[in-house]
Amino acid sequence: MRMLPTLFVLFLMSVPNLSQAAEVAPFEECANLRNMTDQTIMGVVRTAPFKATTGDVQRHEGSFRLEPDEIATICSKGPFYDGYRVELVIRTIIPLFTCKTRLSGDIYLRKTENSEGITKLYAECK
Repeated sequence: MRMLPTLFVLFLMSVPNLSQAAEVAPFEECANLRNMTDQTIMGVVRTAPFKATTGDVQRHEGSFRLEPDEIATICSKGPFYDGYRVELVIRTIIPLFTCKTRLSGDIYLRKTENSEGITKLYAECK
């Protein structure tokens, strides 16, 4: 497997009016996304929504595209969902899988195929 340098980093900007449910870490939380399949996987990692100084509800997000056996490091300071989690979405044109996961250790992206030949992509979320 080859190691891809940090694909993207989600940073917390100076936001004084975070939503009450959002958590912010004093340091970056990081994880490695590992594509364990034989196909390219695309997706998005999103923080919890927050209220910006303009009054608009926003969230930080970063896209990824991982070739087979590729690894990308993702980091964020938040704002997080409960338990310091972010939203992970595997997608093509439409979302195929979504979960909330901690940014720690490795997050494996996998696929399964049923007896009818239908392939499902998923992540081992924490």
